[in-house]
Amino acid sequence: MSRTTRYRRALAAALAVCGLAAANVLTAAPAQAAVLFADDFEQPTVNVWLTGSGGTWSVVSEDGSKVWKQSGTTLTPTAWAGSGSGIGTTVTGRIKPTSTLNPADLVSLTGRVANPNNLYYAGLRGGTTFEIGQVSWGTTIVLASVPFPHTVGSWYALSLSFPAAGTVTGTVTAPGGASATLGAADPGGIQQGDKVGFYLRTATASLDDIRLTNSLPEPTPPSGPCPAEISMKVGNVYGSMFNATVGFKNISSAPITAPWSMSWKFTSGQTLQSVFNTYWYQVGPKVTLTSTAWFPAVAPGATNTVTVGFTAIGPAVAPTAVTFNGLSCPITFS
Repeated sequence: MSRTTRYRRALAAALAVCGLAAANVLTAAPAQAAVLFADDFEQPTVNVWLTGSGGTWSVVSEDGSKVWKQSGTTLTPTAWAGSGSGIGTTVTGRIKPTSTLNPADLVSLTGRVANPNNLYYAGLRGGTTFEIGQVSWGTTIVLASVPFPHTVGSWYALSLSFPAAGTVTGTVTAPGGASATLGAADPGGIQQGDKVGFYLRTATASLDDIRLTNSLPEPTPPSGPCPAEISMKVGNVYGSMFNATVGFKNISSAPITAPWSMSWKFTSGQTLQSVFNTYWYQVGPKVTLTSTAWFPAVAPGATNTVTVGFTAIGPAVAPTAVTFNGLSCPITFS
């Protein structure tokens, strides 16, 4: 059996457990499996990740694929990306411990991440235990744990779910098929975030195939006219890279206030490298920008006064499928 086949079976088992938990509370509508974020590190996507609390991160080839490797054994290396982790979602991924597993060492998958001091995790600790917990304002709180031997150099499939308000669950599956499932009440008290990622404590690991899915019914799309005229203007072109600014004019009768979101799809394989004055993430060709909390309101008839822009790899070609606050909008590209 190939490594890919083993992983797919382990991932299917993990998702099945999480799906059963979600089905008990989400009976009003059929479950969906919308992918909110995914990264297998085969493409140059590391630019979308934030890292903190130490750590030495790099993309390397290992076991037949590219993986993200963290090779520092001090502090609590943390990486986070994506958006949408919350009630009704599941994050899955693969982790391979690569350093000696002392009792306090932890390698884990994370959800609802605000920063390295505020997150939820499902992880392997000390070579002996699988646990779910939270880091709240820098303090680690173990919510549930179970004996689960694990070894350096082996891949484990983990999942972390939030099937209903006040509930946290997690699963782990070993290469041979052995698995464990945990559930616990959510104690709250944490600074809420919506990112996913990886969290390690004085340990190194290889990490791969992270995926965030939403088991809640898809929200009803908004309807009505687009509230903004959007423009994208290319600045400098540097070989295979270009930068551009993005602006909008409020053509509605009400102020546009934060938070607002804008999205589009690239058509020629472009990859964002950096964005200024908004939060952002990219999944495949789709880019989503979300305003910062301090972004000033834009009055009817006015244009945004804070400059929004980005740098991308790829040709400077007009995007498609542009939306503002979920409403389809035209774009002027120059």
